[in-house]
Amino acid sequence: MDSIIKLGQYVRHQRLQKGMTQLELSLKVFNKPNQEYIGRLERGTAAGITFATANKIMLALDSELDSELEFREF
Repeated sequence: MDSIIKLGQYVRHQRLQKGMTQLELSLKVFNKPNQEYIGRLERGTAAGITFATANKIMLALDSELDSELEFREF
């Protein structure tokens, strides 16, 4: 499976587990409304996601990302 799709599925799963909306997550990550980007990421269509952005998303979800795209909760 493509890594961006796997990441997007994980983000969606964790966001829903924590009862967050895409808007709430985008506010935690970007300090502004950007739920369109979160939606594209969750669908696996966000082009050019940086490691810094992925890391911010993982921190906002209280999760971490390792080099094999294996995800763990803190």
